[in-house]
Amino acid sequence: MVSFRLPSRSGLVAAKAEEAEEESVSGSSSSDSFVDGVLEGPATPDGAAQPAAAALVGKKYWPQDEEVSAVLSQLDQEDREICDAAMANRYLRATGGDARHALRRIRDTLAWRREERPEGIVCTACAANRKSHYMQVVGHDLVGRPCIYSCLALATNRDVEDNRKHMISTFEQAIRLMPQQSATAAQGGRPVESWVWVMDFHGFSIRDCDPRLAKIFLNLSAAHYPERLGTFFIVSAPTVFNTLWRAISRFIDPVTKQKIHFVDFKSKKDNGKLEGLLARYFDAATCHWLLREMEDNRNKGLAVSKAYSYPDLSKLASSGREAPDVSAACEVRRKQSTCQQHDHLGSPAFLEAVAGKPDLLLPHLQQLSVQEDAAA
Repeated sequence: MVSFRLPSRSGLVAAKAEEAEEESVSGSSSSDSFVDGVLEGPATPDGAAQPAAAALVGKKYWPQDEEVSAVLSQLDQEDREICDAAMANRYLRATGGDARHALRRIRDTLAWRREERPEGIVCTACAANRKSHYMQVVGHDLVGRPCIYSCLALATNRDVEDNRKHMISTFEQAIRLMPQQSATAAQGGRPVESWVWVMDFHGFSIRDCDPRLAKIFLNLSAAHYPERLGTFFIVSAPTVFNTLWRAISRFIDPVTKQKIHFVDFKSKKDNGKLEGLLARYFDAATCHWLLREMEDNRNKGLAVSKAYSYPDLSKLASSGREAPDVSAACEVRRKQSTCQQHDHLGSPAFLEAVAGKPDLLLPHLQQLSVQEDAAA
């Protein structure tokens, strides 16, 4: 059984306190950002924006064990092999305790998983061209939630179906990288069931204002991955994003809105506000990695050739960090960064956690290292 090293109990408690506060939407103070005045409620005494849905904080529904058991009792044995108590609990939370609605949605998802087989979906676009998408798990936050980072400037593929496949594959990989439930429970916390997503909007343009892509994310999250999005950072959303946001925000439920933070990254300038926010969720090394990644992705010369290498990740997982070809590939990636030290494959703790543990990757990602060796 693979598990991750989680923070000390004191660190976990502090992070959990922040997690209780994270049910809020943070507006950006940047004058060139569209988020000023968006999703803001009444001003607080100190003049700061008050989230419009703040009244919901602390009122999230948590089902009792008896409610979970009642839902599970209505599933047949085949369904029970896929739907465990944790899944039933998530759907009950997502429906506010409406057992009938939760059961219907569970059955819809079970039918979808049998038809789609999401754990085996391969992003064929990335297999053909590594620059197709730039969205991958790169680390974990203080309580062990997988962190997804994406950057629009480095993604060349805008095909709706290709993006749907890549998104599903990333979500499934994030679930696979969640720490074992016993590991988090031992430190006094709830099981890790959600992820953090840092979506870097650098490179967003009018061609990205396609509501179909946003609808894919909303539909997948609501229908088949409820209660999976823990925190969502929208970084440097340009003014043009306002049009798309106004079109989709009415479809986002209040609880999900509370998980969104709008922040700006200022290249080669003071990013104290962003750093302070990230420090609430990540250790210092992961914060530094995210900021360095954002800086590198704003370097036009570097971004032209930069692509995420799943074969490199697969080789790291299968062979460990000390393997000659793995260390050589790492050195190449570092030299490609502006500081000659940054490895865009993932944060230091993430690479350490994955090294030598192929079972942490989805089966088709595990096979990439084998295919690379065969091709060589």
